[in-house]
Amino acid sequence: MLCMFLPNYAQKLSDLPQKEREAYLIKKAKEIYKEKEWKEFYREFGEPEIQQVRMVIDTPKSINAYSDSKKGDIYYKVFFFYDENKEEMETEFAARVTIRDKDGKAVLIYLGSNIGVILTDKNGEVGR
Repeated sequence: MLCMFLPNYAQKLSDLPQKEREAYLIKKAKEIYKEKEWKEFYREFGEPEIQQVRMVIDTPKSINAYSDSKKGDIYYKVFFFYDENKEEMETEFAARVTIRDKDGKAVLIYLGSNIGVILTDKNGEVGR
């Protein structure tokens, strides 16, 4: 239950215990991946996989998924797979959702058909 209310209780995802952090990441990534825009692309085969990525340089404020990131900032990539015996995609995953550590917001979805979309909120800010 605690992981459902991350922004109210934790400063960053990395502050959470690993099990809670992973549960939050998978739940958040599934919410994004199951949105109506991606409904036809939704696949879930096996367990999702999580990778942690650290920024190696500062990025300026701009319209991209890593907007205004600083060196050392953490992002998590949640991968969803598909059954390669039943279909073929251009990547080895059906979807990858990237989530910021500092606020737990999803910033990018990349589909296995090589379609990437920066996720913005109602105000046009990166992350939701």
